Amino acid sequence: MRKLLILIPLLLIGIYSISFAQKVELGEAKSTNDSSFQSTPDSKKFKAKFTPFIAPSFSPETNFMLIVGGLFSFKFQPLDSLINSSSIPFSIGYSVNQSLLINFRPYIYFNKDKYRLYGNIWVKNMPDNYFGVGYEENSNLELGSNTTSYKRNWWQLDFRFIRKVRENFFAGIVLDLNRTDASDLNPVMMEDPNINADGQDIRNSGLGINLEYDSRDVAVNAYNGLLLNVSATFYGEYLGTDYNYGIYIIDYRHYKTIKREGIVLAWQAKTRLGAGDVPWPEMSQLGTPFDLRGYRWGHYRDKNLVLGIVEYRHKFLRKNPDKNGSMLSKHGFVAWVATGSIAPTIGEFEHWLPNFGGGYRFEVQPRMNVRVDFGIGRKSNGVYVSFNEAF
Repeated sequence: MRKLLILIPLLLIGIYSISFAQKVELGEAKSTNDSSFQSTPDSKKFKAKFTPFIAPSFSPETNFMLIVGGLFSFKFQPLDSLINSSSIPFSIGYSVNQSLLINFRPYIYFNKDKYRLYGNIWVKNMPDNYFGVGYEENSNLELGSNTTSYKRNWWQLDFRFIRKVRENFFAGIVLDLNRTDASDLNPVMMEDPNINADGQDIRNSGLGINLEYDSRDVAVNAYNGLLLNVSATFYGEYLGTDYNYGIYIIDYRHYKTIKREGIVLAWQAKTRLGAGDVPWPEMSQLGTPFDLRGYRWGHYRDKNLVLGIVEYRHKFLRKNPDKNGSMLSKHGFVAWVATGSIAPTIGEFEHWLPNFGGGYRFEVQPRMNVRVDFGIGRKSNGVYVSFNEAF
């Protein structure tokens, strides 16, 4: 609690610094009263906007971290209101325990939304903790320098390129490249059978297929619609990988406006299944900033996971309408409950981890928020600062 009392005023300073934003058009631009650059309304040129931010955060795996980043959004057809804005949120963070985290999450629309490119770019160089594989191992091993700690150097390039095949239906390919280099292993890790079998320097290359039904009004912050994503990615020696395995993901998300615009009930059900010789760094893990917020990322891992989240999202109303006639404020909050489980096989999901929390939202660009979430898990909690919604 003492850490949170220190963190809260720092977060408020960081969040309100985000209100400084820049809109940049490639080509001629004009200055406005809000110290931004904005294209003229009838412009057909590429139009972009950039919002920088700096803020502290706290998570179980990194402790206190200072994050610098931004949200870059743009449209190739700025006058086409039916196309969502492409966005590339990114962040670079450094923490008191000498963790370096870099993340880019592009979501780009091409050619009047006939094509989409989205994915994740991660770099992590940090002291980390490994609790073993399986619920029993994860739960019983105590955190410590002689039991769980090691140094992790990890990067990932995960991209999905899809094409519209009919209204709301998309199909495409998945490309996943990643590497884990583990060093300074503790005595318990040195004897772990999974690490002895897989090694400490693990490189993976995967290629797969992605099928998607997407009826969301705005992908990064939906008020209505649903997403059903099914993907299968295969890793093997023919792609330069030392391990032969497959990862299968089914991700269902649904969004529904209730009572009025700005009040949304969102829910997600997701499963990630591993088949074959899945190496220990690439097993399914609960507790990321995008699902069971509040758990240590990587604490609970096994071949398979399943999770469910229900989240209430509330945007406040203004006293007077803005220049566009909207009564919606830039401020809001969320609250969620969630649970998840890991297991070696599909039929062994027996132990369910509880999770709940709440967060503050501040709209920095139309339908794009900075989020500050405080999540609570079993004997664990964390504060997360990022752009756009968790799902």
